Amino acid sequence: MDYKLRKMNCMKLYTKLFCIILVVSTSCKKQLELPPENILIESQVVGNPISAEALLASSYFKTYVAIRNYYYMSADLATGNSMALATNGFVSLWNGTLIPTSNLIQTLWNNHYSAINEANVIINLIPYATFSQSVKTRLIAEAKFVRALNYFILLRDFGSGALTGNLSGPGVPLQLLHYSNYDPSKNIARSTSLEVYTQILKDLNEAAEVLTDLTTATPQVFRGRAQKTTCLALASRVALYMRDYSKAVSYSAQALTNNTQYVLASSPALVFPSTTATSNIPLNAELIFAIPVSYNSDIADNNLTGYFLKTAIWPNPAFLATYSPNDIRNSSLMMVVGNPTGPATRVTPSKFANPLGRDHLPIIRLSEIYLNRAEALVRSTNSINTEAISLLNSIRQRSFPVGRKPTPFNLASFASVNDLINAILRERQWELAFESHDMFDKIRTGIAPNSFLTNPNKWVYPIPRREIDLTNGLITQNPGY
Repeated sequence: MDYKLRKMNCMKLYTKLFCIILVVSTSCKKQLELPPENILIESQVVGNPISAEALLASSYFKTYVAIRNYYYMSADLATGNSMALATNGFVSLWNGTLIPTSNLIQTLWNNHYSAINEANVIINLIPYATFSQSVKTRLIAEAKFVRALNYFILLRDFGSGALTGNLSGPGVPLQLLHYSNYDPSKNIARSTSLEVYTQILKDLNEAAEVLTDLTTATPQVFRGRAQKTTCLALASRVALYMRDYSKAVSYSAQALTNNTQYVLASSPALVFPSTTATSNIPLNAELIFAIPVSYNSDIADNNLTGYFLKTAIWPNPAFLATYSPNDIRNSSLMMVVGNPTGPATRVTPSKFANPLGRDHLPIIRLSEIYLNRAEALVRSTNSINTEAISLLNSIRQRSFPVGRKPTPFNLASFASVNDLINAILRERQWELAFESHDMFDKIRTGIAPNSFLTNPNKWVYPIPRREIDLTNGLITQNPGY
């Protein structure tokens, strides 16, 4: 494989994972043929910068595998922003019928911990490598971002009380060492949600301290892997979810300092241009972190198109009706698609409309950081905050064409602090629709996502039964399952 050719875009990073697959396959053979003391696969992988970079690529790729498809879409399906065919096999993710033996949650759990394990290999073993210290420092920092992102998603999905303010409740097992061999004595229990949140922010802080925002990278490389601002932006979301609003204010302020490489688009339509062409679409400057999908790489289908474009999943007309008239997010960013077996008038978001599945997968956008900061400012000061109103106006005003913009909000627009918070949350629902946010925004603000999930115990997934059995009950089940 020619890695120099792959470096034409960020997908060169992900395609290196095949080197890892080859190495791991060789490792399996070695485990059969050689005594344990001769198995040095992890140290071999991190022994030189090329294979270490490939392992980092694999951890990014496994993160992508863990969050795509119905796991990404379920946050909007749960709240009714989207609708799905009743025959879809993943409806249990949001209708309260998940059981601990479900393959859906076992796969989710396995995929995230697989990505974490590879990040742990880098974090724990690369310090002993003999190549450039600057390269080692960057690889470790990016691996800490990968670990933090995966633990954040696991905690959000499985942590009892993690989104509702009960941070003393059981989170997820906080495994910071890489896997070497199965040893039951090394099994660990679930850490508290606070302990997991603390580790997530520790990883992000340490990564942000050493990473910079690359100035020479192409958009696919720059926005497809962790930079300094990426870490700070994710930290602002983490702090918001854990209800540490002062920290959310601080992190969002730091994330917004780079206004050269991260720029709010003048229109949402520019962030998600038409992807029906057969060429690569550059990542817009508003995207802080996204999984780039390329025509000349091995990652060529984020699978959302297979649901949205074919209308197995579609925006709920009732939700679309909540947008104000002339809102670009309900006009330019929606398109009618044909489906021989479905309604001809069904629409789909143009965010995921490429017929070959070459749509990028947005994870963090600058507009979210504006809204993170706006909400955190209001909650931390308990006031109708003028900066928060300005940030809210920035997102709302750009969503309408010239000559049809609504009157900007001002202090007199809100009778109470709650009115302003509700306006920010409403804008967040419109702005980040179909990007895997809404269910978690509902839960963290104490709102049941839907009529099936009125019991707060069902706001998190059950711990996979296999994990409980393998640890002889050391890992405990969530209440209600």
